[in-house]
Amino acid sequence: MLKRLPILLTMALLLAYGCGRTTVKGFWNSHSTDLTDIRAAEDQFADFAELAVAAPESEAIAELDILYNFLAGNEVLYYIYSSWMEGAFYSLYSPCRNSALFSHAVERMLKDGVMTMEDIEPLARERSWMENNLPGQEATVPGVLLDGRRTVVIVLDFGCSSCHKALTELKSNPICKDNRLVAINCGKGPVPDVPGWEYYSPDNAEAVFDPHMTPVYFIIAADGSVDTSYTLVL
Repeated sequence: MLKRLPILLTMALLLAYGCGRTTVKGFWNSHSTDLTDIRAAEDQFADFAELAVAAPESEAIAELDILYNFLAGNEVLYYIYSSWMEGAFYSLYSPCRNSALFSHAVERMLKDGVMTMEDIEPLARERSWMENNLPGQEATVPGVLLDGRRTVVIVLDFGCSSCHKALTELKSNPICKDNRLVAINCGKGPVPDVPGWEYYSPDNAEAVFDPHMTPVYFIIAADGSVDTSYTLVL
């Protein structure tokens, strides 16, 4: 089974600033994928992730391909680096979250045939979730009719106490003032008793939202497009 290390990688991402390198081009031709020192390898990948999200998309994708070409001959390396892709480019806790880079990494996993489909499937599903409600896209909110008002949407689990707390905290945030407030349930439990929110429990919520990332919010402009994409509440 794929071993995921998003917490360790996120820590590395937050600590790995200031290495002095200014371009991602040529990164993997001048760095080793050796894992003798796993912590150093994580820090190096964090450095790569920071450079990749700051670089032109085509350049970053080219470097991802170079990396995967190196990894393809070693199954162990392939699995470990692929788990780091999730922590770097998918996790909401990562400053390097990036839909295009995560999508390309998953595409390489599917194409290369090194990993089992059982291990790739959850990552492919995350890619599908990540492609929804990106800035500038037409908003996708199952079961909710948008009515031309600027809308703050929180995605949560009604059965989660910290999600209930998030409703109160987000409502007090200035971003909610004078806006429509919509809460989408991705779990089970009774409707919260926090006033001011419209509560919805659509059957197909998990087709659009990752239930493991709750509570998050996003903001929809009056024209129905996404103004601010998924943002952590707590």
